[in-house]
Amino acid sequence: MPPIATNILVILVTSGLILLTGKWFISASSNIGDHFRLPRSVKGATLDAISSSFPELMIALFSVIAFKQFEVGIGTIAGSALFNLLVITGISVLVAPKAFKVTKNVLTRDGFFYVISVLALLIALYASSTWTIIVPLIFVFIYIVYTREFIKDTQEFRFDNKKKKLKINIYRELGLAFFCMATIAGASYFLTGHSIAFAEAMGIPPLVIAFTVMAAATSFPDAIISIGNARKGHVDDATANVFGSNVFDILIGLSIPMLVAMAFVRGPIEINFDYPEIVIGLLGSTLLLIAFLSSKLTLTKRLGWYLLGLYVLFLGAVISIS
Repeated sequence: MPPIATNILVILVTSGLILLTGKWFISASSNIGDHFRLPRSVKGATLDAISSSFPELMIALFSVIAFKQFEVGIGTIAGSALFNLLVITGISVLVAPKAFKVTKNVLTRDGFFYVISVLALLIALYASSTWTIIVPLIFVFIYIVYTREFIKDTQEFRFDNKKKKLKINIYRELGLAFFCMATIAGASYFLTGHSIAFAEAMGIPPLVIAFTVMAAATSFPDAIISIGNARKGHVDDATANVFGSNVFDILIGLSIPMLVAMAFVRGPIEINFDYPEIVIGLLGSTLLLIAFLSSKLTLTKRLGWYLLGLYVLFLGAVISIS
């Protein structure tokens, strides 16, 4: 089989494996959240977001450690964030059985920290092409501040809802979660390697493949969660997962690989990211969506189509720039 055909086959197989295993991982993490009596919006922005964002974390980790192309990890995370923001939100609006009305709590908590995350990434890219340990530590600090909001919300939820815990075999769920993490990690390694090889064989910048193919493949678990919640009418869950997943992708999905890489090379990392316009566009799309939500707190079906159209235009712009 020709090398390019092998690359395409591996990309398709690993994408399918991530989708299948991601569904199991999401189910396990959701049950773990029920066991610890987490409110829906908190579970959506934490456990659901982390489990659905695990493929992006693994790709960022392997891109910097195994393949020495950290820009592929940044491209995948930026592309996944845009896919989540425009495509998943757009589809969620279209399939929701009722008006897609988001509460202010989700917007002020998850939306606010998502804007902060994108700004932090943009400032880091413009400030220097050499990232020292200060950058990942700042990212981790912002995420810790973000999670503190969940502790307060969870305490209030448990005080107002004194129901008994659901009978869940927590050890079985934890075992399933770790198995899924290992499987997703293996699939992400081969997806990263063959995507880079395919891009080089076709004469395409690896960043383009990362921003399009790899970003879409790793966003399948996010789509399952948010679109599934939207179908059930759980609008806050769907929105919190989109924002929470993107916050995790940027702050943790980039900082952990950087810290691991710095431990290996014992020094700063050179970042060869030549397309800051991608992050600027991501910030602009984020502010546009949040501005609309903050004014009406409701997304119409028409706006759902607009979001999908905006994603297509953005992809075209990225490909033309590259």
